[in-house]
Amino acid sequence: MTQGPFFIFLWSGFLITMTLCIGCIKTPSPHVDTQKIDTPASYAGATEKARPFEDGWVNDFQDDNLETLILEALESNYDLKAASSRVAAAQASFQSINAGWKPQLNLNQSDSRSKTVFNPFAGPLQSRYINRFDLGVSLAWELDLWGRIRSQGRAALADLQASESDYMAARLSLAANVAAAWFNVIESELQVLLNEETLNSFESNLKVVEESYQRGIPNRALDVRLTRANVESNRSNLLVRKRQRDAAVRSMEILLGRYPSAELEIIPHLPILKGDVPTGMPSELLIRRPDIFSAERRVAAATQRLKVSRKSLLPSIRLTSSVGTSSSELTDLLDPERLALSIAGSLTQPLYQGGRLRANVQLSDARLRESIAQFSQAVLRAFQEVESLLAAEAFLRDQEMALQATSEESSEAEVLAKEQYERGLVDIITVLESERRAFNARSSLINVANLRLQNRLSLYLALGGHFQGEDPDNPTDQVTLNE
Repeated sequence: MTQGPFFIFLWSGFLITMTLCIGCIKTPSPHVDTQKIDTPASYAGATEKARPFEDGWVNDFQDDNLETLILEALESNYDLKAASSRVAAAQASFQSINAGWKPQLNLNQSDSRSKTVFNPFAGPLQSRYINRFDLGVSLAWELDLWGRIRSQGRAALADLQASESDYMAARLSLAANVAAAWFNVIESELQVLLNEETLNSFESNLKVVEESYQRGIPNRALDVRLTRANVESNRSNLLVRKRQRDAAVRSMEILLGRYPSAELEIIPHLPILKGDVPTGMPSELLIRRPDIFSAERRVAAATQRLKVSRKSLLPSIRLTSSVGTSSSELTDLLDPERLALSIAGSLTQPLYQGGRLRANVQLSDARLRESIAQFSQAVLRAFQEVESLLAAEAFLRDQEMALQATSEESSEAEVLAKEQYERGLVDIITVLESERRAFNARSSLINVANLRLQNRLSLYLALGGHFQGEDPDNPTDQVTLNE
């Protein structure tokens, strides 16, 4: 009995040593051969002046309010908070699964009191109460000789890394959505201002036409009717634009985590793009975009789960040990002379389970092939997004230049039409048409300027760029992975 503590110490030391030697859960290595994806040396839509890609795209828009709004959204947006909670859940899941390869130590204590009735020597019945007190420690451990439990831990770790990458993607997407919503709000404000300016101009023209009609100038009755219709049509358009502005502002406030009260202060100036389109190398896209990294981590997780399914066909070895005391007196419960020790081992080899284990292997293999296909599709989709946005960048730039010229010519034509109408050289239809063309040109110019900003935002997001420059000391710019 005096050797009991020694054996306990020896057995515990053995288990701890084996745990340290076997139980390390390391990050699963990449399991997708990216060399099979035909990656060009440069993007087809890149220009010769394209500069290397850099983070901090918010500075390219030269809008002091934009970064403030983005930071407010990152702090208060509820969708992002939900994504953060999903990361916390993945961390807890990893820690739970990671505990499977560690020894399980439990403290057991039980008390009981029983009554027995007996009849000694055929005499009267007698009863006796028996007390029993038990105190012990049990240790159980499944030896992970084949690495099945470690593969489960690696799969959980890959899932955690995918969740953290999804969270980073959500942050970048939220930043881009806030910027896009902010530009939509500014455009809607500019459209309202343009409609108000146009309405004032139409009302001034109406006064001129009505004065001409009142002076008895012939054939001006129809002109008055048409001009009044033009004024009311523009008034209707103004109400539509105000409704659109109201909806845009409230959507923006929701992104910021505010109550949608439509009280956002609007600066009626769209940013002007001055820098070249940043592209970088196509091969960098595979490591920059968080959604691609997330897809690769899910391939790694599926690979580890396939290993788990295969290793489930192998024997499992489990060691158990317990030490404790038992006594009828509570005062003797801690007596070392009553210490009892047991050590046992068991081996379980699956023989027949109706084909369940083999089916699990086939299921895991199919899911691995599915995740690899999804990863490859995500990569191709990412390249398509970049190429399409680069092409749109050039198209929208040329379209804006054309609309700028259209707006200038239409404004000059409107002035000439009004002058010739006053001299009686053209009819009111020509004036109204020139006004419509000038208004549409200016409205389209505002719209395409916003479209260029939206396209540039989408391009930054497609390239996996962060809205701020790299700052490793800023905890809001990174997600720490605890392995």
